[in-house]
Amino acid sequence: MTQLNASANARKAQRGGLLLKLSALTVVTALSLGVGAAPVYAQALPMDNDIAIHVQPVNMRTLHDQLNLKPDQEVQWQTALQAMQQSHASERMNADQMQARMQTMLQQPILDLSALHAVHDKAAQQDAPLADQSAKAWLKFYSGLTDQQKKTFSDAMRPQFENIAHHPARPYDPRTGL
Repeated sequence: MTQLNASANARKAQRGGLLLKLSALTVVTALSLGVGAAPVYAQALPMDNDIAIHVQPVNMRTLHDQLNLKPDQEVQWQTALQAMQQSHASERMNADQMQARMQTMLQQPILDLSALHAVHDKAAQQDAPLADQSAKAWLKFYSGLTDQQKKTFSDAMRPQFENIAHHPARPYDPRTGL
């Protein structure tokens, strides 16, 4: 029974750490909107019995059409999309490489936690600059919009940010293991 509790507590702690990382990535994703016409989902992992709020995806083509962009705004839109696509591609590649390395390390009879941490840190360091470039490109695009365009954009993105607000990271209480 205590082994089951220890295992459950380890999973909760791991999900809490993942939730913090996902929250940061979700903000960038919400700012980044999505790849081309692909929908954007800004959902965090549910904790235990919490019910995840399902957010409707942002349809990029529809949003693009609703914004009625001027030529200079269109350039900024395309720049932001390209930066976001590069960031997402890099993150997927780094995640695949990290997963492969971790699978190899997990085969060892004694885990090298320092090496596991180093693999994670390396992936995070590689992802950070491109995610930052993507966010800055979207912020630059947004700052060039008219108030009406900002309202349209805000109306499309508001559910994404509301979903983030409903899934705050919870601190781990060592006394209860929750």
